[in-house]
Amino acid sequence: MSTKSQSRPMACLKSPFDVSGVALVKSEGGGPKGRGMWWVRRAPLVLAVSLILFPLSSHARDASGVLDLIVTPNNGMPAMVAPDGAFDAVLREKGDLRLARDGKSLPLTAEWTPLPGARFRAHCKLPADAPVGAWSLECAAGGKTDTTARAVFVFSEFPEYYIIAHMSDVHIGHDDTPGISDETFRKTLGAVNDSDAAFAVITGDLTHNGNPDQFRRFLEVLDTCAVPTFVCTGNHDRDGQNYETFFGPLTYRFTFGRDGYLAFDTKDYVTADSLGPQDGLLEEYRRELKPCRWVVGMTHRYEPLMGMRAQLTLFVDDPLDLLLFGHIHRELRPEKGEVMPWGTTPMVAVPAELNRKYRLIDMTAQGPRPRPVSEVK
Repeated sequence: MSTKSQSRPMACLKSPFDVSGVALVKSEGGGPKGRGMWWVRRAPLVLAVSLILFPLSSHARDASGVLDLIVTPNNGMPAMVAPDGAFDAVLREKGDLRLARDGKSLPLTAEWTPLPGARFRAHCKLPADAPVGAWSLECAAGGKTDTTARAVFVFSEFPEYYIIAHMSDVHIGHDDTPGISDETFRKTLGAVNDSDAAFAVITGDLTHNGNPDQFRRFLEVLDTCAVPTFVCTGNHDRDGQNYETFFGPLTYRFTFGRDGYLAFDTKDYVTADSLGPQDGLLEEYRRELKPCRWVVGMTHRYEPLMGMRAQLTLFVDDPLDLLLFGHIHRELRPEKGEVMPWGTTPMVAVPAELNRKYRLIDMTAQGPRPRPVSEVK
C-alpha cells in the first residue's frame, strides 16, 4: 500500500490511490472565495488543455473495452498524484509501466507485491518533473501492451478548499432513440469541464441494461471529461459481471489531499441483512480513512433497512461526514421522513443525470457544503 505522507501528520493512510508527500495550499482570501485558490479555479482548464495538446491513446483496455492487464487505476477509478509522489496499481501480470500521452512516455519505477488471485500490486513512483494533467497508464508484458486512458492525473498541489461534481443515474441506452442518453451525458460532462470541479463522482446506474455495448458507450463519453471521474455500480448495471470486467472493484477508497472517499456497493442487498464480504472491507477502509479531515461515502442508494453491520460501521462507530447517492431520480424529502435514522451523517441524493441534473459540492475547512442542483440546458 502507499506510504503515509511525510508532509502532513494527519494524512489519510493506505489508500490505493493515496498521495505521497503533498504540500497543501491554503486560501489567501480566507475561504472559498479567496483569490489565492488559483489551482482550484484553473485545474479543469489545465487538465483540459493537456487533453487537447496531448490527446490520449484511442485504444484503451483490450479490443472489447474490458480491463486487461491493468485492473486499477482506470478511467472510472483513477489515481490522483503529485509530481515525485506515488500510487498503487493492480495488474494481472508484471510488466514495464509508464505514463503516456501524445507519443511521449514517462517510465515508472515500480515495487511489486504478489496479491491473491494471481494478481500483483505495483507501487509506482512518479518522476519529480512529471507534467500535470491526464495520462494514460501503459503496461508492456508478454509481448503485448495494455493501455488505459485517463488512469492517472498529476496535480501540482492539493488545496484545502476544492469542489467536486456529483452525478448519478446516467442510464446510457435508456430509450429507443440511439445517442440521446449519450449526448445528454456529454453535455453534462461539458458543464463539469466548465466548472471549477477538481474531480467528479458518478454514483451508479451508469447504463440502463448493463450490457457490454452500453458500458463501451459510457466509457466513450466519460473520456470527454477533463477531470478525474470515479464511478460505482447501480442496480441497472447488474448484467452478470459486466461492471467488474469494465471497472474492477465494487468497493474502494481514495484520497484527495487530506480528505477521504469511500465507494461501496448497494446493488442488491437484502433488507436488514449483511452485505456479504463487503462488510469487512468497509470496516477496514473506514479505519484507514479515519485520520482524514473529512470522509465522504459514495453509493448508488441508501435505505434505512440496508445491512445493519455496514450501517454501524459507516454511520455509528465512526460516522461518515457526508453520504452521496442517487437511485431515486430526485432530491430527498426530509419532511416526509427521508432522513438517516441514526441522525449522524448528512446525506444528499442528486436527481438523475438522465434528466440533465448534477450537483457541485464545496469541500471546506468547515465541512462538505452541497450546492443546489444544477441543470444543463
